[in-house]
Formats: sequence, C-alpha cells, structure tokens
Amino acid sequence: MCIFCGFPAKGAMTAHILYILERFFEDDAAFSVPIGGTSQLGETLQRGLEKFGGKLQMNTHVNEILVEDGRAVGVRLKNGKVVKARKAVVSNATPFDTVKMMPQQEHEPKGLTKWRNDLGTLPRHGAISHLFLGIDATGLDLSNIDDPAQLVIQDWKKSMQDSQNLCSFFIPSLLDKSVCPEGKHVIHVYSSGGEPYEPWEKLKQGSPEYEAYKEERVEVLFKAVERCIPDIRDRLEFSIIGSPLAHEAFLRRDRGTYGMAWAAGSSAPQAGLLGKVLPFPFPNLKTPIDGLLRCGDSCFPGIGTPSAAASGAIAANTMTHVDNHIQLLREASKKDDMYKFLDPGILGEVYKPLVQGFTPSSELRSERFSRGAGVKPVDHNAAAEQSTVE
Repeated sequence: MCIFCGFPAKGAMTAHILYILERFFEDDAAFSVPIGGTSQLGETLQRGLEKFGGKLQMNTHVNEILVEDGRAVGVRLKNGKVVKARKAVVSNATPFDTVKMMPQQEHEPKGLTKWRNDLGTLPRHGAISHLFLGIDATGLDLSNIDDPAQLVIQDWKKSMQDSQNLCSFFIPSLLDKSVCPEGKHVIHVYSSGGEPYEPWEKLKQGSPEYEAYKEERVEVLFKAVERCIPDIRDRLEFSIIGSPLAHEAFLRRDRGTYGMAWAAGSSAPQAGLLGKVLPFPFPNLKTPIDGLLRCGDSCFPGIGTPSAAASGAIAANTMTHVDNHIQLLREASKKDDMYKFLDPGILGEVYKPLVQGFTPSSELRSERFSRGAGVKPVDHNAAAEQSTVE
C-alpha cells in the first residue's frame, strides 16, 4: 500500500483505500490508464470548474495569504498583484507550504501561532523519483504482460518505503493507442515516496554533479523495466528524469515531499472535533483564520488524485448550502447507472432540515441572508447556460 499513501497497509486509512480502489474491480478498469492520457484528469477537473463560472489561471504563484482583522481576504501573487476573495481562500498546497504563505504577525492570536507551528512541523514523506520514457516498439512482444501496471520489489527483506527497493511502472499505450504514435510505447516509472531530500539539496540544478546523481538514482528504475523489456535502453527515443528538486520547483511542494506522513491509528494535530473522539490522521480543513480553508492530499481522505479531488468537494460543500449538495448528488446519480447509489432520495429530505442551519459554516455565510439560513441555493444548470450564452 505504500505505493498509494506512503505507508504499509496497517498505516493506510480505509476511506483512502476505498477512494483509490473503488473502480479496480470493474470490467475493463486499469490502474493509471485514463483514456487519452493522464492530462485528461486535470482537463476534466478544469471543465467542471469552468462549467460553474470558475477560471484556471497559470503562472499565478501565490506568495502570501492576506489576513485582515482575523479573516482571509485574498492573496498576493509573486508578481505583486492582489486577488481579493469574495467568500473564502482555499489552499490546496501542502500544510508546510500553506504556513509559509502566512508570515507571523505581531499580536496575532495564540491559537493561530500554534496552528502554524503544528502544521509546519508535521512529519512528511520523502520525495519521488520519476522516469518518463518513449521507446520504439518495432518487433517488441509484450504478450507476457497481463496488466500495463507493474509493481517491482528488489528485495522483500528490505523496507518497501525505500525508494531504491520498491518502484512501479506502467505502459498506458498497451491499452490506449492514442497516447503515442503508432509503433511506439510510452512508459512512466517511479519510486516509492521515500527518496531522501538531503543529498539533493546540496546540488545545483543543471550542474554536472546534479545530472550525474539523477542518473545514479534512477538506475534502479531502468533495471525494473528491463525485467520486462531487456533491451529498453536500445529502444529509447525520449527520456526525462524527474528529481525531488523538480518536484519542489514545478509542484511547489516543500522539499519535494510526496505528502504528509501521519499513519492511520492516531489523531494528527489540529484534527478538530472529530480528532477528539476518533483517531483522525489529518488536520482539519478548517483553520483558525475565518475564510481560510484547506484541501488537497494533506486533508481527508489523503494522497492520490481521487482522494485529493474528494477533499476539494468537501471544502466546496463547506461553503455552500445543503440544497446544492443534494441537487448535485441527484444530477450525478442520473449520469450513469453506476452512479445511481448517489441519489439521496427521501433520506436527503430528512437530512436537510437537520443541517441547513449550519451550511455553509457560520463564518462563511453572507450577510445578505438571514442568520442561520445559509446561502441561497444556486441553480448551477441555469448559471452554466447563461455563461454559454454570454
């Protein structure tokens, strides 16, 4: 299980496993082979964002989360531009990177100082090394491979969190021919999330020492693929190595970390009310700052695209009326037979009066609506149609 969440099975949360493995046992399902390539995951999320009036902006690195009178009011970008928030600021950065964007202020509440210190010192996984390959597949017989995803363990006596012991590779072009030209294959190889950062931080990107160390650390990844394709190096037409420093630079993840390392079985700091009664291994998505929420792989239900997307849905639900939650579930239940279970039915009507006074969270309610009534439900379909017309 450490290939998914960075822990052996005993440290993985049940909810996390369900989000990752839910579709594994459906006909024609395959791990890590989304139709059209992995870029389709991001593009699908972007379409959903834009359908409801959102906008994805590139090259807009956030330098600081702006706080006024105890409330998050916007962000300051790297270029100096200030973007104001209408309701809330949501950070999907790691906890380590989120607190970096909130410099300590004079006379700030003690609870905020403790929250910042708790999140900034949480244990973390190491980084990951990646190897991206494009090969000539002329005369290549891969009929011996039943699954395009393969997990390779060098030594069962060693730790599976050792990045030089466990790695995985997948060949999506075995199933989806659209991801590369005819007669070629693309392969992604990556280590476990245990690659130590310390040797890398002493190196300068682009230096001969850095390039040599990259080659040294991914040798084990090449050898893993050679078990399946012995002449892989002779077939190479393209290759690129992703190092922990590349993780840090391009993904803006402190020390290139794979993610927060808090195993299931005990409550993490700042886990909220739930953490007082259950061993909840994630800090709360809410923060001591009104109008500042978190999501991403350091929030419930954990690491991985399905889990991180689910955390975004939880953050969105925190900001909108329960009527919108129920409406969205009903719409999704009609998209495909496999989603029929999402229909809230009569239970939704029973549930609504119990929680509608608390959704959205009190600190996120607009003053335009009466106390306790929440935010007026939005007809998302009508909003989407209007946006299309405009």
